[in-house]
Amino acid sequence: MIDDIEDGKINCVVTKDLSRLGRNYILTGQYTEIYFPSKGVRYIAINDNVDTINGESELAPFLNILNEMHARQTSKKVKVAMHTRFANGAHYGAYAPLGYVKDPDKKGHLLIDPETRWIVEKIFDLAVHGRGAASITRILVEEKVPTPGWLNYERYGTFANIYAGAPAEKAYAWTIAQVKSILKEETYIGHSVHNKQSNISFKNKKKVRKPQE
Repeated sequence: MIDDIEDGKINCVVTKDLSRLGRNYILTGQYTEIYFPSKGVRYIAINDNVDTINGESELAPFLNILNEMHARQTSKKVKVAMHTRFANGAHYGAYAPLGYVKDPDKKGHLLIDPETRWIVEKIFDLAVHGRGAASITRILVEEKVPTPGWLNYERYGTFANIYAGAPAEKAYAWTIAQVKSILKEETYIGHSVHNKQSNISFKNKKKVRKPQE
C-alpha cells in the first residue's frame, strides 16, 4: 500500500477502525497525522468516526493508545497460555519430530509413529556404534532413507515448492546438519524443551535466541 501511495496510485485509505491500520500508537499516529497528509492521502476509520478531510481528530490519539493496550494485554495472555502448555510438557511446533506424529485426539501430545520410528532408531544405533554425523549421512543417502521433509510432503503436501517435480534423489538428500539436529533432539530422551527463542516484544517480531538456562 505504501509503495502504491509513493507511486501516486492511492489518494484515500479506508479501514474498519484505527486498530486495523495499526496497534502501535506511535506509528499509527505518524501515518495518520504526518505521512498521509504529506502525501495528500485521505484517511477514514469508519467505526471510529475518523476522516482526515474534516481535520485532525482529537480522539484518535487516545483510541490508538487503547488499541495498543489491547494488543499488549492479548500478548501477555498468549504468553501465559503458552507457558502453561510448556509446563505441561506439550509439544509446540508446526511438525512433529521425525519418528512421532501429533495425537489427533489430544493437542500438544505426541505419539510414536510406527512407520518412521525405524529411521530415528537407525540413526542412533549407528551413532552408538561409533559412526559420526558425516558417516551416518552418507549411509542414509546410500540406502535411500527418506528425509523428514520428504515424509511431510508425502503425507501433508507441505514443502511442495521443494519436492514437487524434483528428482527422485531429492527424497533422500540428507545433510549432516539434519543428522546432528536429530542426535541433539532431546525429545528422544523424553525431555520437553521450550522457549529457545522469542520475539523482542509484541511490537517487534524479530526473533532472539534465549540462553540455554
